[in-house]
Amino acid sequence: MGEAPGPVAGESAASRASQRATSAAPTAAQVVSLRALLDPLVEAGVSPADLANDPIRFVRRYGKAPDQEVAGAVSACLAFGRVSLFGPVLTASFAVADAHGGPAAFALALARGEVPGRPLTGLYYRWLKEADLVALFATFGRALAEHGSLAAIFPPGADSLAHGIDALRRCLPPDASRALRASFPHPRDGSACKRWCMFLRWMVRTGAPDLGLWSHLQPADLVIPLDTHVFRVAGFLGLRTRRAPDWRAAEEITAGLRALHPPDPLRYDFALAHLGISGRCRGHRDEVVCPACPLAPGCRA
Repeated sequence: MGEAPGPVAGESAASRASQRATSAAPTAAQVVSLRALLDPLVEAGVSPADLANDPIRFVRRYGKAPDQEVAGAVSACLAFGRVSLFGPVLTASFAVADAHGGPAAFALALARGEVPGRPLTGLYYRWLKEADLVALFATFGRALAEHGSLAAIFPPGADSLAHGIDALRRCLPPDASRALRASFPHPRDGSACKRWCMFLRWMVRTGAPDLGLWSHLQPADLVIPLDTHVFRVAGFLGLRTRRAPDWRAAEEITAGLRALHPPDPLRYDFALAHLGISGRCRGHRDEVVCPACPLAPGCRA
C-alpha cells in the first residue's frame, strides 16, 4: 500500500480528511436522513450490556488521570478480538498493577527496574507474550517518566496521533519484539490505527461513555476507531467508498460523520460499533434481525 501524501503545514486533520473523502460526502438530504437514523441511537444512551462488553470498562475503574491514561493505553493495545478473550488478561494484569499502587505506579516501577521477578507470570494474549505485556507497561512508564503524562506526547494539531506514536515508539525497549512493536502502528503506513484512535476517543471526548480527560485536543479532530463492525455498517449507510479498512477509509467515514455533527463526529462510534459487537447487526440482510434494526430504513445491506 502506498504512503498517503504528506500534510500541508497548518492544515487541520478535519480539513485533510474532508478533502480526501469528497466522494462519500453526504448530500444535505442524506445528512438529514442519517441524523434521523443515528441521533436516536446516541440519545438512547449507553446500555449496561454494551458497556460491559467494551474495553473502556477497564479504564473507568480508575479515578486518577495517570491511572486512567495507563489503563487506557494498555487496554487499547490488547483490544483486538473478543472482549471475552482479552478481558481476563486485562483483569489479571490490572490486579497485579493495583497491588503495586495502580497502573501508573506499576508502569513507572517497571520502567525503573524496581519490580523483581516475573510480575505477570503466565499472562499472555495471542501473540503478546508475558514479556511483551511487562514491556508494554514499562513503555508507558518510560513515557510518564520522560513527559510527565501520556497527554503530553499527543500535542494539539493535525498530526497529534502521529506525534504520539512516534514518541511511544522511542520509549520501547531496544529489544522489543515484533509483536510488541506491532502494538504501535502509524498512520503514515496506511494503518487505520483503530486501537490508538479509540484511546484518543476515550481521553478526549466528554460524552458517554468516554472520560474527557484531555482538554488540549478537540473532539472535532478525532478520527474514528475503524473496526470491522464500523467499517461494515458505514458501508451499509453509504458513508464510505473505500474497500479496504485503512487510514483513508477511517478519514473518509469520519468526514461523513463530521457532516452530521461537526463538533463531535465520534459521538456515533460507540453505538455503531456495538450494533455489530452485540449481534444486533449480522453484517448481511437477515429476515429476523433486520426489521427491528433502527438503521433499517437507510441500510443498503
